[in-house]
Amino acid sequence: MGLLSDTEPVDPFYQVGGTDLVGEHGDVIRVRTMSGPAALESAAGCELVIYQSTRVSDGAPIGVSGIIAIPRGDPPAGGWPVVSWSHGTVGVADRGAPSLDSEELADIGDPTDPPMTIHRKINAAPHGLLNEFLNRGWVVVMTDYEGLGTRGPHPYLFGTSEARGVLDIVRAARALHNRDSAPGQETISLRFVIVGHSQGGQAALFAAHLAPTWTAELTLLGVAAIAPASAQERLLFLSLLPAAPDLAFLPLAIAGALASDPGLATELEQKVFTPLGLQLFKDTIDVQTRVELSEPDSWAALPGRKYFRVLSRKPRLTAALRRMHPDLEIQVPIRISQAVNDRRVSAAATKRLWKQLKRRNRTITVEWVEYDKVTPAVPASLGDHFGILTSDVVPLADWLERKFATTN
Repeated sequence: MGLLSDTEPVDPFYQVGGTDLVGEHGDVIRVRTMSGPAALESAAGCELVIYQSTRVSDGAPIGVSGIIAIPRGDPPAGGWPVVSWSHGTVGVADRGAPSLDSEELADIGDPTDPPMTIHRKINAAPHGLLNEFLNRGWVVVMTDYEGLGTRGPHPYLFGTSEARGVLDIVRAARALHNRDSAPGQETISLRFVIVGHSQGGQAALFAAHLAPTWTAELTLLGVAAIAPASAQERLLFLSLLPAAPDLAFLPLAIAGALASDPGLATELEQKVFTPLGLQLFKDTIDVQTRVELSEPDSWAALPGRKYFRVLSRKPRLTAALRRMHPDLEIQVPIRISQAVNDRRVSAAATKRLWKQLKRRNRTITVEWVEYDKVTPAVPASLGDHFGILTSDVVPLADWLERKFATTN
């Protein structure tokens, strides 16, 4: 067995075999209606979809899970425009996939806020924003990403993998809902935007970069990144921390690098992990959500130097982390929003990214939106990193409305 497991999902719906993978990326493998906490309450209907994409490590076809939410009413001429949402960090364990959120995981109303209750509140945090999109008459599609929910490891923060999931679900939604449409009477439009938060903000930027070549038939109108992850190489400094919840983000980034580059395993075993850290990685990374990984009985138990070889050179891992940074050429307007007092994603790091994007993309608008104060998150421990998802609802939706109003 390798450092990352390759087990089949428990739910047969999420299981994908070779005979399912006969089409192109973006083709629908199977679909079923869904309800419950993972669904959006403003939707006329939500569908759980398994669609075809392409594995980043070797180019093989894979199945990816996600949700398609349809707005109420009748589609306008040309079809409903689409928002492709890319979610934030939940970990790399299958049970953390947003589409799998359920009452069985934990009681979301538990006032003691155990780890899986916090996980469920993180999954629910963007729902107010996504419901606003539906109320404005836009289809919302939400990928789980490669390897979250479906078989195989999740290449956490590896941009090309995330981007394919974000783009291919737009294709899947159109294939599913336009298959019976007469020419010129499509239910879902070619026009779409990409919005993401945290990990998903970084994924959104990579998806916007990839869109002109990966889904050239679609018309991307803009990309919005809320507190996007950046400068992933700096995650290596987490190994210098004392025992702390944030230490969990380093093994997650390592798992993402390994999923995208299986040849990294030797360096991880010899130069990155201590024996204690390697065993903890094997025991936890595929079974615990991010919140659980941050608990005192997991990666927050001991100082980072107990888990990682702090002084050794890690050239292959360092290179993989550098490739995750979303300073990219993008052909559509960009909006970056950030809370000043975000303790999860540094405002200074995000502002550096904004300046890099402005320098690289001189012919397009790269907008910066800063919040000195945001609506308190629930629970308060989630901080301004999640509070911005409430404060930015109307300003962001208004910005998207203007993008959809363009004629190109």
